[in-house]
Amino acid sequence: MIGLILALALAPVQAQPAPQRSSPEALRTIQAFGACIADASTAKASATLASDFRTPGYRRAMDQLVETNRLCAGSRGWARMRASRLLLAGAIAERLIERDGTPVNRALAKAATRPAASSYSPTDSAAVCVVRSVPDDVGALFASDVASAEEDAAAKAIAPVMSRCLNNPVTVTTDGLRAMLATAAFRSIHAATADSRS
Repeated sequence: MIGLILALALAPVQAQPAPQRSSPEALRTIQAFGACIADASTAKASATLASDFRTPGYRRAMDQLVETNRLCAGSRGWARMRASRLLLAGAIAERLIERDGTPVNRALAKAATRPAASSYSPTDSAAVCVVRSVPDDVGALFASDVASAEEDAAAKAIAPVMSRCLNNPVTVTTDGLRAMLATAAFRSIHAATADSRS
């Protein structure tokens, strides 16, 4: 039996001690798992990521996405996986953003002309600020391979913007930053798309 364990990791980023990064293999695994979930359960994944991540309903919906898509892990031979909901949500969000083929920077720039998406914490507000402020840099981050030198360079370019948007120095791993920005980017694009239809 495949056991998938998700641990919530959404504590305020600035309160964290020097964070430790997961192994490159683990990060690539969660990225692939999230992409598989996004492809297999697009509507449910979209509805979940558009909702308030602080609620029990969100946590239940994420757990249901994992349970429903156990074959995503089984088909790749992952017997047991441990990941934070944030990293998984980020991986799902990136795949959902990229599915229609529109360049991420263009989609974010267009979304920035609409009212900002809802945010649910100070770090989430800062992430929304970043994706609206530097869409080209965010697009470059998402275009980089997970756990690569290019990803680190792209994250390093964005980190000062995140600190300015938060109005406080921030210490966060590259994978944590990528995931926060991915979920914020998804909600920004999703909100702009919904707004344009109404």
